[in-house]
Amino acid sequence: MFTFMNILTNLPWRAIEACALASVLFVGGCQFGENRVTTQWDTEKTATAQIVTKQAEHVAAVTYQQSTINQEISNEFQKSKAAIVADRPHLLARVPERVRVDIADSINAVSDVPVIAAGVDAATADAIPVADKPTNSAACEKLAEDAAQTTLMVVEFQRWYREQAEALGTK
Repeated sequence: MFTFMNILTNLPWRAIEACALASVLFVGGCQFGENRVTTQWDTEKTATAQIVTKQAEHVAAVTYQQSTINQEISNEFQKSKAAIVADRPHLLARVPERVRVDIADSINAVSDVPVIAAGVDAATADAIPVADKPTNSAACEKLAEDAAQTTLMVVEFQRWYREQAEALGTK
């Protein structure tokens, strides 16, 4: 036992205390840093989730607006179509008899069964080369844009026609 006491008295206690203090500070710093990083990570996840939720709400709102607009345009078109169909006898009464053509009695009427072509005309010797076809996505985007523009033009034409009819005092 004497030797154990000699060993204990001869140990460099200050160095051991310094190493223990450094170890405790290191472990505490690691824990503090981990908590801080975890907090930042949770904050970023929450912010990202909020942004995704806002985007989903925006997409839902835009989709609802588009479907509402499409439904309104469809309803207006159906109403206008019904009005024109209902007014058809009145419109036909305004067309002079000499302008009306009964297709069944006409010599120039188009036949019910078309005549099949014997072949295709030959291409010219110096034909213009065809440009590359656009990609499907570009074609779809262009088609959607053209459809939207056409719809707006039809709606505007219908509005103008109603104004003209009201100004003339007719239906």
